[in-house]
Amino acid sequence: MQGEGDRESLEKTIARPRSFIEKTIKNVTVKIAETLVNLSWITPNRITVVSAAIGGPFAAWLIYSGYGSIAVAAILLSGLLDDLDGDLARVRGVSSPEGAILDSVLDRYVDVFLISALILLDPTRHLIPGLLALLGTTMVPYIRARTEAEGKNSIATIGDRTTRFILLIVGLLSGQILPLLIILAIISNLAAFHRLFFALKPEKSASV
Repeated sequence: MQGEGDRESLEKTIARPRSFIEKTIKNVTVKIAETLVNLSWITPNRITVVSAAIGGPFAAWLIYSGYGSIAVAAILLSGLLDDLDGDLARVRGVSSPEGAILDSVLDRYVDVFLISALILLDPTRHLIPGLLALLGTTMVPYIRARTEAEGKNSIATIGDRTTRFILLIVGLLSGQILPLLIILAIISNLAAFHRLFFALKPEKSASV
């Protein structure tokens, strides 16, 4: 998919890799995109859908079924495809608002599937932190999109999708699901309030 910056601002700006992990992934996906550029049957939107299917319902089923390690592999593959679709679109020069919208919407479905699966592992203990984590992961991109829809700039913050996926992978591999949900709930909601606080600050008018 197009990456969080592309998806949530509907490709108004190109997301720049900010961390070593993001740079490494981007180097790989750009090379793959250049290899696939002439294969017309492989389209960015098809990659988007496959990525969401693997990282959403399939990974969620693996988590619920107790196959945490395999779920991690599915999530990693989904994350790779998550960047590849946008890179392929840019290499072909076919980036579009429609593709960015599809990407962003399916990402939200992936978040719901994964966190719901974590909640269902132990509904009694996981329900409240899981719902809070789901609320935060939904509000972080929503606040950014709403801010940019009003013509204002948003800001980078903690709790972006890459950070959440890393936490998810660590939690699944360690089997510490309750701490994972608590950390996700805290980080994602702090990120949401951070972006909201910045968005509500009036922009200084240019002096005449």
